[in-house]
Amino acid sequence: MIIKVQNLSKSFKIFKRNPGLKAAIKSFLKRDYFNFDALKDINLEIKSGEILGILGENGAGKTTLIKLIIGLLHPTNGSISVDDYKPWERNYNYLKKVSVVMGQKNQLWWDIPASESFLLNKHIYNIEDNKYHKILDELVDLLDVREKIDIQVRRLSLGERMKMEIIASLLHSPSIVLLDEPTLGLDVISQSKIREFVKYHNEQYKTTFVITSHYTKDIQEMCKRVFVLNKGEQIYDGDFQKLINNINPRRKLIYELPDKYDKNLVNDLSKNFSFIIDDNIITAELAEDILQNLLSNLLNKIPPKSLLFEDLPVEETMRSFFENPDKYLK
Repeated sequence: MIIKVQNLSKSFKIFKRNPGLKAAIKSFLKRDYFNFDALKDINLEIKSGEILGILGENGAGKTTLIKLIIGLLHPTNGSISVDDYKPWERNYNYLKKVSVVMGQKNQLWWDIPASESFLLNKHIYNIEDNKYHKILDELVDLLDVREKIDIQVRRLSLGERMKMEIIASLLHSPSIVLLDEPTLGLDVISQSKIREFVKYHNEQYKTTFVITSHYTKDIQEMCKRVFVLNKGEQIYDGDFQKLINNINPRRKLIYELPDKYDKNLVNDLSKNFSFIIDDNIITAELAEDILQNLLSNLLNKIPPKSLLFEDLPVEETMRSFFENPDKYLK
């Protein structure tokens, strides 16, 4: 295991602010605090070369977990081992093995071109000239930003800046990369390019990626395994598609009937299957086995003009899950 988390908890001491002028004056003399448990008894193991997705709603503890793994926070209880290093000790050899991209925080110098920030990273990590230029050339070509690296960072689009952040994080060839909301606010094309890049880099170099995202589509396309947090607690660790199928086992069939067909046959099928027919198009959302049965009946009786299978939107599926996770995890 390259990352091992055992019985991990993280609490924050939060100032309790009471309303009213009297309470505000009183708080200058004596402050009241309460403990907020951001993470509670987390256990997680991540293998070398794996892409793990961390899912959870706002405030679930995703970013806190990333910060603990990278060493920006110290755990309240429990332990974290990353390639046999304790992250919070900030050992130089450990820092050369890991990298992090925080989607909501800029790590590049705002008023200079990205190429100059890349040079700074080269010196920080003592990257040899030949190795540096080889890695940089490959990354700028893969992410299609060669013509942008000498432009002031503040003048780049959000998608271009994120690509530059990813390049900066990979220049020293880390074995572990943590991506916190890497596609937040990006257009659909930029999101797709970053997903494809992560999958390519993982396959090519066996880099371990740990990814958090509000966009369930990110996790679905990049990760086979997900670790789900809810209110600071782990509630699922396993195959993402199995979780989706458990929450919503239905698929959608769109079956276009020929211009002329026997309506009695369709009426007979409607007695046994639930579907909608509108303008010669049958639409059905059913469990996989029932849907296949319906399709078999349709194909035998009325050959289609066209047909299409669709998975139901994964965002809606996960929204249902977070509204009542116990319902699906029994």
